[in-house]
Amino acid sequence: MNIPVLLRFLVIALPALLANCTKPAYQARGHASYIADQYAGRYTSGGAIYNPQGWTAAHNTLPFGTEVKVKNNYNGRTVKVIVNDRFPYYPNRVINLSRAAAEYIQIPYRQLGDVTVTAKTIPGGQAPAGSYGAPPASYGAPPASYGTPPPTTNYSAPPRSSFGAPPAGYGTTAPPSGIPPPPPGYPGAR
Repeated sequence: MNIPVLLRFLVIALPALLANCTKPAYQARGHASYIADQYAGRYTSGGAIYNPQGWTAAHNTLPFGTEVKVKNNYNGRTVKVIVNDRFPYYPNRVINLSRAAAEYIQIPYRQLGDVTVTAKTIPGGQAPAGSYGAPPASYGAPPASYGTPPPTTNYSAPPRSSFGAPPAGYGTTAPPSGIPPPPPGYPGAR
């Protein structure tokens, strides 16, 4: 084999091979779910309008605009989606996919799928801190009164006379008058 051709191939291919071997900025394994269709047409946390046929996802910590690859660990199918929403914390739930993305990697409807979520790069260059991540700077510090109990107020019960007297026969166990007894053989008949 021609040595210069082999050398040229290595010079071209080696940087591409090394780029694929680098550690991803974010990787997590857990469950994925659908974003419910009832949210179609509503604004996401990122400001976009949710479209079930879009290639989007909701994530707890990754910045909006992060492109992630989601791999269904059951069948090996992958899909690339853009994070544009948030969702509440559920144990071991790592991502919430749009309907199109979930169907593409064959997650059954209204079920969870075992997935691996990978992001090669993160906008801003920082990976999220832990499963919850640091709160966004826009949250600010909690108010000074945060965590203090509310002021106590002594409320007096209304006087009993304001309710009036109960109707006649109220609270008795006797059957009401005017109703015939049950037929013979009926449960509860005497």
